[in-house]
Amino acid sequence: MFSKETLQKDKGLKEKWEKASSDILTGQKLNLRTSSGIELKPLYTPEDLAEMDYYKLGVPGEYPYVRGNYSLQYQINPFIQNQFFGFGTPSETRGRRDWLAKLGCSYKVGTEEQLPLVIAMDLPTLKGLDPDEPEARGRVGHGGVSISTIDDIGVIMEGLPLDKTCVIWNAFDGTLPIHALYFAYALDIRREPLERLFMAIPNNISNQWAHDWAGFPHKTAIKLEIELIKFIIDNCPTSLHTVIEGYETAEAGATPVQEVAVMLAYAIYLMEECIKAGLDPDAVAPGLWAHHHLSLNIFEEIAKLRAARKLWARIFKERFGCNKPESIKYKIIAAETAGIELTALEPLNNIIRLTIMTLAGILGGVEGIFTAAYDEALGIPTEESAQVAVRTQQILAEETDLCWVTDPLGGSYYIEWLTKRIEEEVVNLLGRIEEMGGFLRACESGWIRREIARSANERQEKIKQGEKVIIGVNKYRIEQRPKIKGFRVPLEVEERIRERLGRYKRDRDNSKIKSSLGQIKEAAEKIEKEWPESCGSLMPVLIEASRAGCTLGEMHGVLREVFGYGFYSG
Repeated sequence: MFSKETLQKDKGLKEKWEKASSDILTGQKLNLRTSSGIELKPLYTPEDLAEMDYYKLGVPGEYPYVRGNYSLQYQINPFIQNQFFGFGTPSETRGRRDWLAKLGCSYKVGTEEQLPLVIAMDLPTLKGLDPDEPEARGRVGHGGVSISTIDDIGVIMEGLPLDKTCVIWNAFDGTLPIHALYFAYALDIRREPLERLFMAIPNNISNQWAHDWAGFPHKTAIKLEIELIKFIIDNCPTSLHTVIEGYETAEAGATPVQEVAVMLAYAIYLMEECIKAGLDPDAVAPGLWAHHHLSLNIFEEIAKLRAARKLWARIFKERFGCNKPESIKYKIIAAETAGIELTALEPLNNIIRLTIMTLAGILGGVEGIFTAAYDEALGIPTEESAQVAVRTQQILAEETDLCWVTDPLGGSYYIEWLTKRIEEEVVNLLGRIEEMGGFLRACESGWIRREIARSANERQEKIKQGEKVIIGVNKYRIEQRPKIKGFRVPLEVEERIRERLGRYKRDRDNSKIKSSLGQIKEAAEKIEKEWPESCGSLMPVLIEASRAGCTLGEMHGVLREVFGYGFYSG
């Protein structure tokens, strides 16, 4: 990358610097490492990039997209200002929706500003349970909104243009039934064709291992994901059908290198299974999107995002033979500030932490950012803390010069070196996963969980020993009562939700419900016994059941009955 003359001059300057540094350190050795364990030096120079080919790095908007997916990015389209929200009833959640819209939380569709809807659901909904089921008691409306019927969907979506509102129904195990309800709402209530819907679908049913909870058998979960993928490709061409999940992996304790390696290993496994089901890689890949983790290690996070884009482009071009630019572009629609970096003690300090993490996402060139609220370690965000989160995004985007230049850190000796090192470490870890038989084998054997648990324990030990400093927690701590109280959903909300569901069920045609659930069972058994030939047979039946009045819990209950439930990966 540099001429011999430049490298020779660099050597002389470096020797001079090393002499000055040695005099300062007087024999002391600096122990500098990233959270992934990559050893660092206190200075980087042209020598560290001597073997790098600048022309292989490319420019923004060109393969391998290290420097970003677009020649011009935030100058034209600001990053999506995502806010994750939902609590209590659909009406209360719509109130928060309207508040965020009033604050200007938005993204651009052409020249129009639109509100992104990223809906958080309560634990029963995430597990595919209705609020009147015994297992749901005490958890309804807490941590997210309770959704079980087409009417619930309608309350949240009322007044919004479906073709311009990007919706993320974050439903985990309830992904297929929740989207069936949404499709039924679009068709019957709004009279909108499905091809006009605009969604970024999590579709991460097989990711239960990262949450340490039981779910469908892993091989079944991937079938359900592909079932939804096929339906979206065939019916909703403007929507993204599947998330490549990294945030939850990192929240469980994964290092940045582990995060990217597991994401790519899963993407490879998913693509291979899609091909077995008869899907074209160039039809599947454009609908994949990434959900990344943003920690306080700002330079490591930037380098991680750049390395991930490069590796994705290479894998999808060389391994899967993809030709479409949208297939080989790694779309980081959601980079989310780390929950594990937030503290319940002195929660206002989290505003600074969240600003730094959001900055890392911007400098890493992501398409969208979730900036959490400063009180999320205490409970569901209040209106005030949600406002601060939105304003953090807006100030960084509109009051600074951060968005004026594409990939402003491109060419930095340190950033380019660290990007290359993270790439090398990810490739090595991917190789280990491939050697043991790929993602499924690594997951089912428990290897991935053990590796991430080891990293989580190491991080916790560093906090305990004070090696990882957390201001106000393990350093400069003062004993005081918390001045900020976490938001809590009133206890009577659960009873109101159950009463609403009871009225809904009393007004239905029970013969239609029984028939619809029977058809779901037949389609699910077909998926179980005749896969992959049966791919595409379940989603249409779920949608018709939703149109007949079936609830999320009723539909999911049939799936649990047919496929089995309560399995742990590893």
